[in-house]
Amino acid sequence: MQSISDLMTRPWSTFVLFAAVRLRLFSILGDRAMRAEDVAAECGASSHPLRALLDACVGMELVTRRDDRYVNSHFSLVYLVEGKPLYMGDFFDLLNAESARWLGLSGLIGGTCRPGEGKPREAPDSLTFIKAMNNLGMLGEAEALKSAVDLCGCRAMVDAGGGSGLYSVVLCRKYPDLRSTILDVKDTLVVAQELTREYDERERIGFREADIMVDSFGEKIDAVLLSDVLYDRSDAKAILGNAWRCLRRGGLLVVRGYYADPPKTNPLFGSLFVLNMLVSDPTRDVLTISSLAQMVSHIGFTEVRVAPLTERSTCLTARRP
Repeated sequence: MQSISDLMTRPWSTFVLFAAVRLRLFSILGDRAMRAEDVAAECGASSHPLRALLDACVGMELVTRRDDRYVNSHFSLVYLVEGKPLYMGDFFDLLNAESARWLGLSGLIGGTCRPGEGKPREAPDSLTFIKAMNNLGMLGEAEALKSAVDLCGCRAMVDAGGGSGLYSVVLCRKYPDLRSTILDVKDTLVVAQELTREYDERERIGFREADIMVDSFGEKIDAVLLSDVLYDRSDAKAILGNAWRCLRRGGLLVVRGYYADPPKTNPLFGSLFVLNMLVSDPTRDVLTISSLAQMVSHIGFTEVRVAPLTERSTCLTARRP
């Protein structure tokens, strides 16, 4: 059980982490044991407050201290050093940029804050956002999806709103006959092409600029993946309609995302994810996984199945009859 002291200091700890990631402290330390003055010199900071920041990281067990030198913990080496496979720094940068919106949460709910007043500290650029979502995908989401869906017999897949392309890479790796086409806006496709460049599966991944609410996904497609796409009720019907029209008979629809479901289980991450969308735009009508399943069935899909994917996410699959 958490203590009241934990709750009292959690916001401070969060901003310590944000600052340390922004200053690249963990990446600068890497595998080295360094004095605060040397870390400060490399990141261009003042050594006195930087030492206080490092000491806070020691208290958070992100860093250890040996005499007058600081060393990354195993946790930080895995998740907070740039270039590591499970690096999460881009996601923390995104949270930092969005954090000011949360300060208006009570006013938004209480009606004393007008829509749009809770602005981000700085608008996250598309590169930060895409890399942040890729961080989450690398944190078990992509591997979990690979294990959860059966694409045997599928040769053509559309990854609509495919972002970084990670999910296409992982699924193509499991299914050697599968080819995936990522549909997204131009700026996102540029990032996706760069992030997927080093993967062997890159040869079986295509990229097409498209507005997934309007443009056709193609014809006689075996599977459509909608990952982190279907959250707004107003957009979902159009996107699902495009998925329906492109799929062959028996084609598979796969939806994954971070959903809350108040009538049933309501995982904390899903609930917080909904609030994060609402503090950005309180007028959004955010889908729960139950309401999404009902919408999919209403469009005409059958064999609709919903199952937890990770402790954060949920997967929905359905067939076009």
